[in-house]
Amino acid sequence: MLQEKTMCGIAGFTFDDSALIRKMCQVLQHRGPDEEGFYVDSNVSLGNKRLSIIDLVTGRQPICNEDKSIVVVYNGEIYNFPQLRIKLEEAGHNFYTNSDTEVIVHSYEEWNLDCLSKFNGMFAFALWDTSKKRLLLARDLCGIKPLYYTILGNSSLMFASEIKAILQHEPIKREVDLQAFHSYVNLRFVPGERTMFRGIQRLLPGHYLIADKNGVKIHRFEDISRTLGEYSEEYLVKKTQELLKRAVKRCLLSDVPLGVYLSGGIDSSSIVALASRLASEPLKTFTMGFGEPTDEIEDARYVAEYFGTDHKDLVVQSTLLKDYPKMIWYADMPKRNLYPYYIAREIGKHVKVVLSGLGGDELFAGYEWKYQFAKDVEEERRRMPTELIEKTASAARKLLEYTCKYGSVHEIEHIHHLKRLAYLSSDVDLYLLVMSLDEVFPKEYLPRIYGAKMLRNKLQPITDLFKQHFEGGKGNLIDRILLADFRVKMPDDFLFVDDAMSMANSVEGRFPYLDKELVEFAFSIPSNYKFRDGSGKYILKKAAAKIIPRRVLEKTKRGFGGTVGIQFSKELYEYARQLLPEGCAVKNNFIKKKYVDDVLSYKTSMSLTKHYIVIWDLLAFEIWYRMFILPDNIRKPEISIDSLLTA
Repeated sequence: MLQEKTMCGIAGFTFDDSALIRKMCQVLQHRGPDEEGFYVDSNVSLGNKRLSIIDLVTGRQPICNEDKSIVVVYNGEIYNFPQLRIKLEEAGHNFYTNSDTEVIVHSYEEWNLDCLSKFNGMFAFALWDTSKKRLLLARDLCGIKPLYYTILGNSSLMFASEIKAILQHEPIKREVDLQAFHSYVNLRFVPGERTMFRGIQRLLPGHYLIADKNGVKIHRFEDISRTLGEYSEEYLVKKTQELLKRAVKRCLLSDVPLGVYLSGGIDSSSIVALASRLASEPLKTFTMGFGEPTDEIEDARYVAEYFGTDHKDLVVQSTLLKDYPKMIWYADMPKRNLYPYYIAREIGKHVKVVLSGLGGDELFAGYEWKYQFAKDVEEERRRMPTELIEKTASAARKLLEYTCKYGSVHEIEHIHHLKRLAYLSSDVDLYLLVMSLDEVFPKEYLPRIYGAKMLRNKLQPITDLFKQHFEGGKGNLIDRILLADFRVKMPDDFLFVDDAMSMANSVEGRFPYLDKELVEFAFSIPSNYKFRDGSGKYILKKAAAKIIPRRVLEKTKRGFGGTVGIQFSKELYEYARQLLPEGCAVKNNFIKKKYVDDVLSYKTSMSLTKHYIVIWDLLAFEIWYRMFILPDNIRKPEISIDSLLTA
């Protein structure tokens, strides 16, 4: 049976306006350039832009049930749809397409809202139940596919795959969400329900939204928790091998050209190893570098040659920021690390589908510095009496506060260990300290950065956004870090960027490590089978040992992205110097001009890296503000960053 796969953009609202729904879908053209479809009645308007991957003839959306009482627009893939279809046909349902989209319709008919937990895949969809006059929005467990919504003044609901589609409704005010900006400055991304636009939210992973005569309600339908099992090492290795192979096989189904992001590390190399065995012709692989010593170009070439792939690499050196306005346009929100746009643009010239190793680190403990830090902290806690922990933390907090108020901009880079002592009794603060190498500024330092608009508003502490991920359940600090990364950092940072930049180039990303079966199993594995003797991915390495070269297994993990200090010298400083001191963030009192001037006036130094990151983030915010907040109409920019200097 052929399977229709649909990567696309969806949009809609709970009122009748055929012109508006077409306008919303037009701005999503890049997500679905192959075809479009609409459903409009007096209660709801639904639209879809489709990127056809498999079974290119049938499956045009919206798709309905037999009596057209259920209508759906959908973005994603339900990997287990053949098994569900068999059950549904046995229950008496009739199908008129070969699409996984139609399985959603009949699953809802058969199981109502319980159908959501039966889907193994990546999805964001909207389903209209005409008999109940009920709109259902749902998003997959991992948050692979995005879905945004807003509630209008008359209680109508609008939703879309991208925020810019919602902004096509001109009555919507475009204002900065100050809490989101607070998160952005400290975390480099906006976590949870909020977006940078006040009043526009995102549906969280594993949640559904119901809009009907009773209003709008949101519920969680599925979650991953710390339900650790007791397994033998042999069983864990075999089960990991089995589930990963099954996940890769599911992701390979395609009637259009397909490839793999290849870094040369364990995650992507394992995918290449398995995919190469299953593919009928040489696999296409792609990698990206920045012309820096930390590049993984050579590692990727080695793996590509080992498995005989058709390999291409891209090195972006002096123009990393050139297309920033276009990148931010596709992302809808300010973001620093949007450089996957370049490799996705290159990939789009060759394939429509690309597999990625994203998720392997979050499931199997790939960020070794985090887990070693957690082990060291727990060892300190065991050695120290509770009373001593509190005294140490209290003294460290006082010294930290003094340093933040009176120290130079250099000194904020040198208080990592001081913060570790100050936060010794707080798992959440410790997590934020190592989430991506010292994320959050101490609250005492923020008055040196923030302008009046931020300081006069009561902002929720960043720690409050993460507390729920550290409460209850089994496991140690490492297990809790893994869960928080999976629930927040992965969907709201990594997957957000991957989806926006790949779909900007009409490329569908697939993620074998985020297969539901593999995810659930991975979170049942105790951390001592993931991080052992200072090394991460213990079980995954054991599972991959027979299919990838030893050189890959022994490779030191590297981060993906240009080195901040190097990029500051190359491009960032000059753009920041010309755009930020008199820019929107300063003029509108989000940021103090003195802070920007202080950082830019110092001689370039690696000890200022944390500040360079903020400057880079502010540059992205400046571009975003000028594109999304200032203009009367929201439209795709045809400009490079250089044109802003003369605007």
